[in-house]
Amino acid sequence: MDHGKLISVGQHRLYISIIGEDKGMPPVVLEHGCGSSALFWTLVAPEVAKLTQVIVYDRAGYGWSESGPFPRTNEQCITELYELLQQSGMEGPYLLVGHSYGGLNVRLFAGRYPGLVAGVVLVDSMHEDEVTARFPEEHVKGQLLAVRFYRALNLLSRTGLLKVLSALRSFPGFSATIKPFSKQTQALLWRLSFQKKTIAAMHSEFSNVQPGYEQVRELKQTDIPLTVIKSEIVNDFYPGTSEDTKRIIREKLQEVANELKHTSTNGHLVEAQGSGHNIHIEKPQVIIDAIEQMLGILT
Repeated sequence: MDHGKLISVGQHRLYISIIGEDKGMPPVVLEHGCGSSALFWTLVAPEVAKLTQVIVYDRAGYGWSESGPFPRTNEQCITELYELLQQSGMEGPYLLVGHSYGGLNVRLFAGRYPGLVAGVVLVDSMHEDEVTARFPEEHVKGQLLAVRFYRALNLLSRTGLLKVLSALRSFPGFSATIKPFSKQTQALLWRLSFQKKTIAAMHSEFSNVQPGYEQVRELKQTDIPLTVIKSEIVNDFYPGTSEDTKRIIREKLQEVANELKHTSTNGHLVEAQGSGHNIHIEKPQVIIDAIEQMLGILT
């Protein structure tokens, strides 16, 4: 997807790639998660492009996009996405697909610009209650540990160590995550995922997510068609978490997924069997099918 272009959204430019042909259906906008990029949609975008036009882009700091103003809040992200879509020449309404942190962005975008949104697909979206007393303390600690991890990565990126690790392709866990991609895409991911600008954006997004949580709490129920896709496998826990607490966390994640479904009067829930958090990598067909079904409803 490196055949896209850069579009100005103020004082910086964002990378955008538009694939597929106009077949009279809403274009699909793919919004990546925190620490991800447009390339992580590689297993989904080409298949959806057989159905309709697909817009894939990198948020500021990620992939081929330039750095944007800090802090990187959800509000800042959706403001830039709106400008990007306006400048792209692709008219809405759009079918928005958001993974994880991108799910928050999609929800906020639909709340602010409902006339531009034909439908929404949330892919294992973050939920505003995950850092509250609703969840066991261990889950909240896990979320805060992620913030500290991103802070450490940000510090390491300034020393140049991450650049060395990415060049050696020895960053823990990353090889396993990107294994389903082609060799060419894997090479691009190693080159682009550990840039200093990317780590800074990632750290800022995750550290400043609380205002986004507060904003989605204020959103009212809509009638915009909504599909919530939830992962079946939840195995990432704070060190030392008991089996009983793990069970409770899994139950709470199921609860909030059901609640997300009810943020629309036209919502339904799909479980991605056999998949962890990265459904777009582990079980991309689940997302492709959900988009195809949504397009069928919308046309």
